[in-house]
Amino acid sequence: MSPALVLSILLAILLIFLLAWAVRPQKKLPLTPDDVFESLSGERHYARLPPILQSLREDDTDFLWARGHGDLLSCLRDERKHIVLRYLDYLEEEYQVLLEASRILATLAPELSAMGEYERLKRNLRFVLLCRYLRWRLRLGLQPWNVFGSISNITGEMTLRLEMTTARLGQCALAVDYPLFLDQGRSAAK
Repeated sequence: MSPALVLSILLAILLIFLLAWAVRPQKKLPLTPDDVFESLSGERHYARLPPILQSLREDDTDFLWARGHGDLLSCLRDERKHIVLRYLDYLEEEYQVLLEASRILATLAPELSAMGEYERLKRNLRFVLLCRYLRWRLRLGLQPWNVFGSISNITGEMTLRLEMTTARLGQCALAVDYPLFLDQGRSAAK
């Protein structure tokens, strides 16, 4: 077989794979703006991160190893790994809500939104790749300390940007409504 034929077959397989991926059903229904802003007022992932990181520490299970409870140790580590993977799912869901909120704010006030579509795409791609990398590290039993920090920083930075944008949006809305309120008060006094 010629190299051109092999390359064209590989390209066709890649295109079929991409087409199948593009037409797959969505995991969830898109969120409404009310759902997004309601979920933004909820608890963030920061509250759960310290216990998750504590559960991954090796010295936390050294006592079991020293006492010769290898089966119990292995069961405990598997359970903890499962909990951390569930936390990672939760973190990914939270990030998707933050992305959706970012899109909604960009639609409401594009001049106030500090993040464009390209920037949002880059951050999302980095976040997804780090999450996949973290999953593999956890499944292989490797320590994920620095990866968790990077993922947490991306999510925290996105939250901070959204809070700053909503604060500016609120200030703009107040600045627009406040002069009208004063004008209405003056006309009522006359």
